[in-house]
Amino acid sequence: MGYLLHQLVSESAARYPEKEAIAFQDETMTYAELERESNKLSHSLLRIGVVRGERVGIHLHRSISSIVGALGILKAGATYVPIDPLCPPHRLGYIVNKCGTRVLITSHEKLPNIEQGFSAGSPLKTIVVMNGLDAAPGSFVSTEIIDWKKLRETAREDAPHVNAIDADLAYILFTSGSTGNPKGVMLSHLNSLTFVNSAHDFFQITAADRFSNICPLHFDMSVFDLFVAFKAGATVVVIPEVSAKFPVKLAESIETNKITVWNSVPSALSLLATYKNLHHHDLSSLRLILFAGEMFPLKYLRRLQEIIPRSRYCNMYGQTEANSSTSYWVDHLPPEARGSLPIGRPLPNFDVFALDESGREVTEPGREGELYVRSLTVAAGYWGEPEKTENAFVGNPLRPDLNEKVYRTGDLVHLDAEGNYVFVGRKDHMIKSRGYRIEIGEIETVLCDHPKVKNAVVIPVPDELIGNRIVAVVELSESGMIDNEDILRYCASKLPRYMMPEAVRFCESLPVTSSGKVDRNKLSDLKEASFSA
Repeated sequence: MGYLLHQLVSESAARYPEKEAIAFQDETMTYAELERESNKLSHSLLRIGVVRGERVGIHLHRSISSIVGALGILKAGATYVPIDPLCPPHRLGYIVNKCGTRVLITSHEKLPNIEQGFSAGSPLKTIVVMNGLDAAPGSFVSTEIIDWKKLRETAREDAPHVNAIDADLAYILFTSGSTGNPKGVMLSHLNSLTFVNSAHDFFQITAADRFSNICPLHFDMSVFDLFVAFKAGATVVVIPEVSAKFPVKLAESIETNKITVWNSVPSALSLLATYKNLHHHDLSSLRLILFAGEMFPLKYLRRLQEIIPRSRYCNMYGQTEANSSTSYWVDHLPPEARGSLPIGRPLPNFDVFALDESGREVTEPGREGELYVRSLTVAAGYWGEPEKTENAFVGNPLRPDLNEKVYRTGDLVHLDAEGNYVFVGRKDHMIKSRGYRIEIGEIETVLCDHPKVKNAVVIPVPDELIGNRIVAVVELSESGMIDNEDILRYCASKLPRYMMPEAVRFCESLPVTSSGKVDRNKLSDLKEASFSA
């Protein structure tokens, strides 16, 4: 058996059995308890028929149960598939069907949502309800509903013996896709552990650290929060979802829990920086503030550095397909600093390079190229999507003799005078909003599927707090008689919340270029007016 991701917890449980592993609101769990609970769940999953390599879904809000769920699945030799707890039933059903998910771990509050996404021929056979059943479940045809609180009473506490290896898939994370459906990135134990081990050493993590966990399981930043902490025997402080929306709650969470390592998208930190009474809170416990996923407005970063001067600040760059691959340490920002931060240099155990349009490597300032990532962190591809996998995971253009795959990011960069990579933009229509990578094409496909929509275009509107706001420009069919609310309700039934348009604009006909394509540049006036009210 190879070295596996969940063994990080087992080893820390042996070293620090009574140490706090997870804290969530008024709940805590020691490493010994986390080891026992996840072992019980793994034995229960094996008992109900889960086999090595099987894809088991997790449809839970951020909580201790969600972490126990992920570890229990891994210990059963299976692959965990986290599904956004706020996603519409249509998307939930798509992911379950795409992965052939027979077992889903959830809470009783989520059963109605699951039932709506349940279709004839669904592979779903068993639903494990982590917080117990408070009422009779709905009418799930041919699906067994199991109360975990009852099942765990007779479950074994020792670790099961499963013949898994590090090349086995550990998890599948679904990201936005260009054709109307999300795509599942396949990450093995080896992919994940390569990053976890590197980050643990690079950031000098110890058992004394206390990590914030503000990123949900379906977001790749959660891998750092959980498994880097578990490797060190540190404590994970799960930030409740409601607290993440209010800067005062974020400040109180840091202060009360004495968090030492913060990891989030910049928009969460920007929100914190807008809190006028931030200086009244004792945030001196923070020694390391990591941010990734979008541009960090320098005025907010500068304010945080003024309020929390002893912390080190690091801009991380990466993708779900290869994890964080570069970093840039941010020193004190002078008042005259403008623009955006570099994404920096490769992390240890990463080879990152850029190629210009002619295929030459970018080695000096002044030239622009597409970024490639070479590392053992590079994913196996997209679940059930061989064509997309082939386009993104390609042979190493610099070393074709190695017969290895590298990840072609689609990100355009150049080098600055200090040798740091600087992000320029995307080759496609992908945008960043609230830290999520979003394919504009997926939203446009959903809009165009509406029976009364003839054509639709999505325009990103830059926003310093969240990265981009999303505007839908809609051309109706001849029989179309709908309003903004009709469009938004339809999108809400198909898209996760973070991909929802925030404004809808109607036009008689979309402008086109001489080649017949939609002329997005001519829609800039709508972009300016969309949020001016």
